[in-house]
Amino acid sequence: MAKIEESPVLLSWKVHLAKKNPSRAIAAAVLIIICVYFIFLTLQDPFLTLISFFILVMMVLPYYLPNTYILTEEGIIKKMILSKKSRNWKEFARYKVGKSAIQLYTLNKESRLDNIAHF
Repeated sequence: MAKIEESPVLLSWKVHLAKKNPSRAIAAAVLIIICVYFIFLTLQDPFLTLISFFILVMMVLPYYLPNTYILTEEGIIKKMILSKKSRNWKEFARYKVGKSAIQLYTLNKESRLDNIAHF
């Protein structure tokens, strides 16, 4: 995977999903608060409630933080504040262009077993 990072950058862009759709971001935050409230009512334990809040926030954190996508000759890199994912172009067999995204597939034919790359 070091080869991907050493390749020259062909294209790079940043996506911030929460800014793109603020109503969905607010709905996710409200849902987290409601879930944490019901967890507190059910368990009556502030420590477990705090742990559940932390877990739920960590699950939706990529939605609230900006993601940077980098296309190189060797592959694609997705950088987030807390993590980085990279994949080689050789792993993908086909692609499909949608309204607001390009989906990368690992199988040649359409299948429900297809591993869609979430980049």
